[in-house]
Amino acid sequence: MQKRPISIAIIAWFLGITALISIYSVATMGSNPLIAKMLEKMPVSLQFLQIWSSIGIVITLACAYAIWKGLPWGRVLYVVWSVIGIVVSFYTSPMQSLILVSIVFFIIIAAFLFTNSANEWFSARGFALEREDS
Repeated sequence: MQKRPISIAIIAWFLGITALISIYSVATMGSNPLIAKMLEKMPVSLQFLQIWSSIGIVITLACAYAIWKGLPWGRVLYVVWSVIGIVVSFYTSPMQSLILVSIVFFIIIAAFLFTNSANEWFSARGFALEREDS
């Protein structure tokens, strides 16, 4: 069994922890005055934001698990979902500067997910969804 690269372990933990923290955020979104103020400037409802965030949490937890286990589809799903999330954020977020921070995090994580050592861990190159050794 190949050893998991430390960068992959950090990414998997980071994604998992941020998704778990986001559960609290979604649960308290309706009573948060900052969110209420932001919603006044957004073209979406609180319900849309809660549903969208909940879907994102589930997908992020699935990505974290797959990345931890070395399943190639996890990193592909992470990239696809992140791009979709960034595009949706451009249309819904009143704080465009936060999107820039998200893009920087996405680029850094994606770069580490497609290094040579990551390719070896996933036993796949590029956007392959299955391991090459199976």
